Amino acid sequence: MNAIAGTTAALLTAAGLLHAVWTVSPWPWKTQLDLAHAAMGWTKDEPPPSRWFIPACLAVTAALTTAGYVVLLRAGVWDSPFPDWMVTTASWIVAGILLARAASGFIDPTSGSPESPAIYQRLNRRVYSPLCVLLGGLTAVVAVS
Repeated sequence: MNAIAGTTAALLTAAGLLHAVWTVSPWPWKTQLDLAHAAMGWTKDEPPPSRWFIPACLAVTAALTTAGYVVLLRAGVWDSPFPDWMVTTASWIVAGILLARAASGFIDPTSGSPESPAIYQRLNRRVYSPLCVLLGGLTAVVAVS
């Protein structure tokens, strides 16, 4: 179980760190606008305002790294400062959010915006949603244990 939890936590943390990178760099895209089109489905012709884009990226970073921490706590990799019921509940919440995000991406790859760029729709179907299925499923496996 520790291997599954460690892998899941590493993937969650890596995804979180990628969101942190996006606060200072559009990598792997060339421009902030390309990043917004590909990662967010941004439909406008100018990049999103940094006054909310940067805090949003940091919030996702915090959520994903916290999710990795919860997975490690649930697997018993680290001693938990929280009651068992709280860690178990948190791990099911993480799994549920990830699986809901996956389902929404498969059901509506446009994320509710028919004008969303084709690159976003393609990445949503082929990368983002499958990754959320994987992470949500692995988190559920850890939550059950």
